[in-house]
Amino acid sequence: MSLEEFDLQSFAQALSVPTQEALAALPHFQRQSEAWHFAFELLRSNNINCRFYGAHTLHVKISRDWDTLDSERQAGLRGELLRVVVEQSDGPLNVLNKVNQALVAYALHTIPTAWSRFLGTAIEGIQQGALQAGKSSTSAGHAIVDLLELFPEEVNRTLAGQAQRGGLIQDVKESLPLALELLTGVVCGLPGSTATTSNTPEFCRQLGQSAGWRTRAWKAILQWLQFGVPSDTLLVPLLEMSLRQLETMAMAQISGSGVVDDDEVRAAAAAVDDIVSNTRTAAQYTRTVGSLGLTWFGKGWMSDVLKHCASVGDGQAALVWGSMLVSFGETYSEFILAKAGDGQLGAHVGTYLQLMLGLTQFPGHHGFSEEVSDQPLNFWYLLQEALADGECGAVPAVTHAYASLVRALVSKSAYPAADEWLDGDRDERDRFGGYRREVGDALLNAYYVLRSDMLGVLVDEAVRGLSAFSLDNWQGTEAVLFALRSIGEAVADSEAEHLPRLFSADVLAGHLLPMIQATIGSSADRKAQWGLTSIKAGILGVIGAFGDWWRAHPDLLPLVVPCVTSCLAHPQLVPAAVSAFRRICDSCREQLADASESMVHLACEVLLAGGAVPPREQQRIFESVAEVLMALPPPAHTAALAPLAGALADRLAASLAVLDGAPLGLAVHDVEPYGEPLVSHLRLVEALASGLQFSDDAEGRALMGSADDAAALAVAAQCYCASPAMADFRRRVGGILEGVFAARVWQRDESSGMVAVDDTLLECVLSVINSTARRGPHVLAMDFVECVAFVGNAWAAVIARPAADGRVAFGRRWSDQCPAFLKCISQLVTVYSPPTSKWQLGKPDVATTDAMLAALLTRAIDDICAGIASEAPALGVAIEQQPVICEYVFDLCTRVLQTRPDLLACMPPPSVGRVCELSVHALSVPNRLALRPTAYFLTELIRLSATPAKPSSSSSASELLQALWARHGATWLRTTLAAIGGTHPRSLLPNLSELLFTMVRNHPESVRLWMNEALAQPGFPSVHADDAAKRHFVQHILATRSMVRVKAVVSDFSIKCRNLQGTNYAS
Repeated sequence: MSLEEFDLQSFAQALSVPTQEALAALPHFQRQSEAWHFAFELLRSNNINCRFYGAHTLHVKISRDWDTLDSERQAGLRGELLRVVVEQSDGPLNVLNKVNQALVAYALHTIPTAWSRFLGTAIEGIQQGALQAGKSSTSAGHAIVDLLELFPEEVNRTLAGQAQRGGLIQDVKESLPLALELLTGVVCGLPGSTATTSNTPEFCRQLGQSAGWRTRAWKAILQWLQFGVPSDTLLVPLLEMSLRQLETMAMAQISGSGVVDDDEVRAAAAAVDDIVSNTRTAAQYTRTVGSLGLTWFGKGWMSDVLKHCASVGDGQAALVWGSMLVSFGETYSEFILAKAGDGQLGAHVGTYLQLMLGLTQFPGHHGFSEEVSDQPLNFWYLLQEALADGECGAVPAVTHAYASLVRALVSKSAYPAADEWLDGDRDERDRFGGYRREVGDALLNAYYVLRSDMLGVLVDEAVRGLSAFSLDNWQGTEAVLFALRSIGEAVADSEAEHLPRLFSADVLAGHLLPMIQATIGSSADRKAQWGLTSIKAGILGVIGAFGDWWRAHPDLLPLVVPCVTSCLAHPQLVPAAVSAFRRICDSCREQLADASESMVHLACEVLLAGGAVPPREQQRIFESVAEVLMALPPPAHTAALAPLAGALADRLAASLAVLDGAPLGLAVHDVEPYGEPLVSHLRLVEALASGLQFSDDAEGRALMGSADDAAALAVAAQCYCASPAMADFRRRVGGILEGVFAARVWQRDESSGMVAVDDTLLECVLSVINSTARRGPHVLAMDFVECVAFVGNAWAAVIARPAADGRVAFGRRWSDQCPAFLKCISQLVTVYSPPTSKWQLGKPDVATTDAMLAALLTRAIDDICAGIASEAPALGVAIEQQPVICEYVFDLCTRVLQTRPDLLACMPPPSVGRVCELSVHALSVPNRLALRPTAYFLTELIRLSATPAKPSSSSSASELLQALWARHGATWLRTTLAAIGGTHPRSLLPNLSELLFTMVRNHPESVRLWMNEALAQPGFPSVHADDAAKRHFVQHILATRSMVRVKAVVSDFSIKCRNLQGTNYAS
């Protein structure tokens, strides 16, 4: 569209409405050269819409089409823009703001080369122009304050080049004193303020009478603060003025005079918040700003306004006032602590701590009726850290504050009244729960300050509350129990002053345990039921929290453990009971080992209870019981485990029968309900396996040559093999795992015989293999040969198998189920790779083991490569569609290189070649999931190809890796260079840099040759990289041995290849 097609008059008329047609045509017209003239014509219109779109067009043209103007026109535009700003200074404000945006866009193009001291000269020009045009000083002030607010915001968003940005920032910082002086003059116009002087410009006085303009001035101050205040001579007056104005606002808010509105308070508080939270300012002016903050916050006005907010329930206002208090405390916590005992400032510290306590105990229940009390919690943590790191020792004022804090936190952590809690929505309860967890952390911080004194107070309160317990008022007692639970981890197990009063046999038998076992009739209302359940959960939490203390007092365990486990019969208490049980078992394994029969009996009861105990909690119980059994010698824990293993095998068989008895013809997702019991019971096998492991320390010492540990592991392995009960369990579990794939319920492909197994059940089956396959002896571990055969058969059942026509047939969900198999194979490689330890009984010789693992690897890799290739015409496209498979394939291959490189030498050469071919394509795909594991694999391969053979590998493996580098290295290098040059996102450069660094470090000569050959090709890796840039890149990449330096060189070269010089990406 041009002026001939759409004349200015009709277009302006359409924009004055504006019509949809005109708005649609405007962007297109703004691309035309005639739009420069069009913009100024619209700005002369009497119609507000026309003037706005004229200013908008002018802004667009300056921002986008600056280079279309010659230097003379660019220079002349400056005066025209200042004239337009003056013309529009009477408003409306949206037009004035848009014109100022055009002026700032012009400035960003011309600072500092063509327009230095932009702000000062612009303000002078506006004032002189307003005087010549007969405009009032107030109108000029509108334009100036709008410019002062807009300019720093636009500077922060500009995409100016690096060199220009340096000059721009310098110009901005030189303008900072003038900007702050003018803006201060506006904000000091607040009624009741005495901060203005005779030197304050008249327009500042006039605008200062408007709350709206004062608010804008505060927001502008905040924008200018982003550039930093260069000296304390500027910072201190600004902060003092701001705090003085806030004091005036606070008094006005308390009196309800209406001279200040909430937006102005928020804007002023945000400016102060920014100053006192600035860590750079704090580092430079700690004493100055810290003393000033304590002095002003120590005055009565802050306390008065917070009390006012609390009394009227104005949480939003309290958040605003509290934000700067909290920011100051978090930034200057060390200074506050240092001055706590220092004369006048010490008194102010005491006042400040009382203010923080007031915020902490703001009235109401967090999440329900207030959102203030969580604000200062991090301050109390930082103050405690400063106290722990400092050398000043305990300060009475601080200790007293923490004692008050404990009382406040206990009170705030109490549940709301029953009606409020039970009738509240889920979001409110969740917010309260999250706040309560933060309170628990704060209580722990307080304990590190108060130690025994705090514990004594809480124990006294707990004993008193439990002695006089009533369901009509239980929240306070439960809150004390919550506080005790929160500090349990920090209390020493040798504590003998206070805990015996809480956990004595008399208190246990007389209060705690009877209350856990107490019941009320089913007819009791839900309020009473909720109260009793909550107090029981609180007691269980306390019992679990002091697990270490029970270890030092084993005589009490026969009282405690049965009461804890009795709560498993109550669904609402199961999570708390299981948590307490696990904590006790973790801490008291040796002490509970003598009760192994009872522990196994408990697990059997849980097993037989079925759904009464949720599956996840059943697993936690099984794991804890197994850990306790491991405290016994191998013969003893094997014998103790036998009844539980038999019961679990029976349940597994029954669950498999449920699955096998499902109606035929069901879709896979419809089979899920029939498989859920089997999944639950297989998870119990996993839990048992997790708990029945020898410690990593024992295995590590044995592998490092400890004869005693190796002998102990060998004895355990012999014991496991000799146990008929455990051999029977392993046999039955193996049969059940095979039975999963043989179940009649699965839909079976008629031609290939493959089955479609539920994903969750398949993952669960393979997880059982993973959890029982361990380097050390494991009572549940399957025989190695049987294990490898099972994984191979399962692979053929659901992933891939040879078809009758000689090709490979794939299961329906092979790509989704493949990762679970690859994780399993990776575990087998890790655990069973040679050398064989003497506790790995029944394992074949090294050659047979390598051959079996290599065959499994070969089958998996060949099938996956064929499967990926079948997904799309091009391999790269297929990888992009299936990046997760590549991720797991190369994770497995990396594990092979790290654990047993000889396995690659045992694989057929075509299979190894497929891995390398896949790596090239995966490296060329700009997908993080595919590229990162591929880069890690190649990094490991390249590193090993240049180093002597490890003790765990043979010379044939080293020769193979060297041959792979010689055959594929040039392709890997070229693909890496192409990715750096622009085919991949810049976010992947760190991975590519590490890969390139590994190539250079391990094979410098071949990399030099191949890199020069590749970069000699015109246009590679980018048409933007000239020969000089390429030579510079090669020279510096080959010369450095620093990873940091390599990453910098790669980044610079990538920027050059992408033609991003002069942008913020290059800064």
